[in-house]
Amino acid sequence: MLITVDQITISSFYDLFRKIIADKQAVGIQAIQNNPTDLLKRAQTYGVHFANDSWGWSSNIWHRSAANTSVVDSEEQLTDSHRELMLRVLEHIITRPMIQADANYGSPQSPAGMHCRLYCDPQYPDIPYRWQQICFPADPAEEPDATLFFIPQYLGNPPMPNDPSKLLQVIRFPNHNYTICTASSYQGEVKKAFLAHWIRYCYLQGGTGEHAACRQFTVKTPADTEKRIVMGCWGLTGSGKSSHGMYVFNDAVYKLYEDEFGIDLSQILYDNYIKNDDVIGWFDNMVSGSERGSWTKTEGVDESQVGIYEAAMSPNALHENTEWDESGNPSFNAKLFQYHGMPNRNARSVLRLEDTGAFNGSVDSTAPPNMAVFISPGYLTDYAWLKLNDINFATKVLADGRTVGHPAQSQEGIGETKYSSRYCLPFTMGITNAQHLHRFREILCKRHAAGEPIEVYQINTTGKVGATYEWGTVQLNGEEYEMPRVRFEQTPDGPRAIGGTGPSIEETEVFLIQAARGAVQWEPHPLWGEKVLAPVSVPGISPQRLQDLNPFTYRSLAEMEKLLRAQIILGKYYNDIQCSGIDPDIYTAMDF
Repeated sequence: MLITVDQITISSFYDLFRKIIADKQAVGIQAIQNNPTDLLKRAQTYGVHFANDSWGWSSNIWHRSAANTSVVDSEEQLTDSHRELMLRVLEHIITRPMIQADANYGSPQSPAGMHCRLYCDPQYPDIPYRWQQICFPADPAEEPDATLFFIPQYLGNPPMPNDPSKLLQVIRFPNHNYTICTASSYQGEVKKAFLAHWIRYCYLQGGTGEHAACRQFTVKTPADTEKRIVMGCWGLTGSGKSSHGMYVFNDAVYKLYEDEFGIDLSQILYDNYIKNDDVIGWFDNMVSGSERGSWTKTEGVDESQVGIYEAAMSPNALHENTEWDESGNPSFNAKLFQYHGMPNRNARSVLRLEDTGAFNGSVDSTAPPNMAVFISPGYLTDYAWLKLNDINFATKVLADGRTVGHPAQSQEGIGETKYSSRYCLPFTMGITNAQHLHRFREILCKRHAAGEPIEVYQINTTGKVGATYEWGTVQLNGEEYEMPRVRFEQTPDGPRAIGGTGPSIEETEVFLIQAARGAVQWEPHPLWGEKVLAPVSVPGISPQRLQDLNPFTYRSLAEMEKLLRAQIILGKYYNDIQCSGIDPDIYTAMDF
């Protein structure tokens, strides 16, 4: 009996899938390859075997398919395009056995352990193999909490329901706990699919799922007391989240800081452990890591980023879209591979956290969170570093998710300012951004009331301070506004903002450590006052360098006010779209 489009609903898809499996098995045809143990051996037939004995693969798409993704909350939202793609997936599954791979997001001790099941086209065994390496084991006999049907084939895909110029590739059903993904063999699609379900799951368990890294370390304060830091580090893909979330110190790194900044960090920072580098469960009493490994952007990584580099050069690493050097070893220099006519800027590697040299076996924090860092790169109004001294203001920065475009996100808008609420917009479904933001603010308030406040910082590592710009007009909700436009120059690596300066990773690490110690001296922001504090003294950073990293060095007070008013207007415009229903106290927190 043929399956027809009119049979397809959100609920019936899973029932029809099970019927296909049962019918095949009834006649002795293999329908499911249940957690096979030979996936790596299969995948090696089309992989790259590097000289250091690690393996790598390439994907047919080298970035996520956010623009080709549709989220469907209910049967009423299902369109003919959705039904057509769902039917084509079922038709494809009839013709071949599917690899079943089970794994858990969240550790067994976590309040947010979630059983995931991947059904993958058998022509792509590297996908389930690499995915299982970064997750926790799960019992295949148990029912999953979330399921992904992954077909990295073009299936004559129908158009997006609201944009006929784009193909529909991915459909997410948050309230039915499954996702369908087609056309792309990029591993990020698998991670993103399950993490989107996990972010929702964390909220249902009383926390909030956040697109952030987590690191735990001890600092010695100026009063010679010890303080244990549990730091979350938010940022969109390509913003530097892994660089700071996976930062490792060894003797060579300590010497670098002593030579460059004149400070012996080994005396004031120790027991530095990586917890997670991508998505975390943020609870009032702990931070829960989602994965036991890491899938990390590696292009441009060198020996100075010790943790990522050591793990990426290990024979245990599993690479994606990663080139080789003259010795046949993995190379992260972006000189050989290209994508869409540009040098590759999205090499990735599955890493074992043990290979970073800064992992103690647990992805969960041993104390409540007490430091939150938002990587909000910009070009015009941003200091290198700020302390957000007001809970509603801090939540508004998170609500805006202001950042800049990176090729790992999309081939469109590279380098340009963008707003992605909670730095998590492509991952958020089922639970609204406003709900997550209110939960985050609630946690800040709880920790403050308990006398253990979470200090919140905004950093600009991958942006610039004082870049050049020009004014233009834009239409927002039918009204015309004057808005600044950053000026770019084209380079072999893509567009780059003209003028200004930006902090190095090492300078920002100095700031974060000194801020965690309580060694930074502050002054009120010239326009936002005590809500936002700017550094006037950071041990290890010269006064001249602090001036270089202060936007008021390049702009007058009146010019900065005009730029910030434009930024506030734009932030509210995107809040209305991305986090409708947000509390007015958060929505207006940046108003002068």
